[in-house]
Order: sequence, then C-alpha cells, then structure tokens
Amino acid sequence: MKNYAAITLLACVAFATLGATPSHAQVLMKAYVPFSFRAGGGTLPAGDYSIIETGMTSEPVLLRAGLRGVELIMPNTRDLRNRISTPKLVFHRYGDEYFLAEMWTSADDSVRTLKVNPRERQLAKVAGVSPEVAVVYGELASRR
Repeated sequence: MKNYAAITLLACVAFATLGATPSHAQVLMKAYVPFSFRAGGGTLPAGDYSIIETGMTSEPVLLRAGLRGVELIMPNTRDLRNRISTPKLVFHRYGDEYFLAEMWTSADDSVRTLKVNPRERQLAKVAGVSPEVAVVYGELASRR
C-alpha cells in the first residue's frame, strides 16, 4: 500500500511539473541544439528546445528541453527589428564550450541579448581573443 501511495504522489508531482507552463505563454521558436551550452546559471544538454515568452512584465524567456533541463533566462536587452524571417540562436564558442548570447525570434521580431556568463568572461580574458560564433537556426513560430 505504501508503494502505491508513493507512486501516485510521484505521478502527481510529475504532471504538475509538466503543466507548469502558463496557458498564456507564447512559443516564439523551436530549435535543435546539437551541443551542450551554458545559459543563465546552468549548463543545458544538446537537444530540442522551445523559446517561450511567459507574458510576465520583465519578459523572461524559458528554454525547455523536454524533461532533461529547464532554465529561466532574463535577457539583458531586447531590440525590435523589422521582419526577422529566420529565427536563430547565436552562441559564443571558446574551444568546446558554448554560451547562448542572442535569441532572434520571428514571432515578435525581437533580438534578445543575454548577460555574459562569468565562465565566458573568464575564458575571454584567458584566451585574449574574441569568441567564434555558432548559429543554430530554428523553426518559424506563427505570428500573433
């Protein structure tokens, strides 16, 4: 009986976690990132990601990779552009380490720039060079 109660509780927690995305959230783009990368305070694995605008006043963006990782990102700046035709994620690369730097979304024609990760700052200082740029193109999201 204890096992049944534990399994039921675990299932409820899992379903509550999966349903935590607000219903008013808008998917801005989807992309497959073929390498692990740093974003916000964590390292995320390679995989499928969705960039979601949650509609909160400070406009956080949520990166989701199925059940493997979730990271809430607070963009440093947001610039509006005219008609971004291809959504993309821009990464800075130092050796085999990648850092998410920008998110270009066609759903709202915005370019979101992220704060420089402390590890990236350290690598840039040690290497004394500008990072290489890696771009991952995403799928178009429907316009509002």
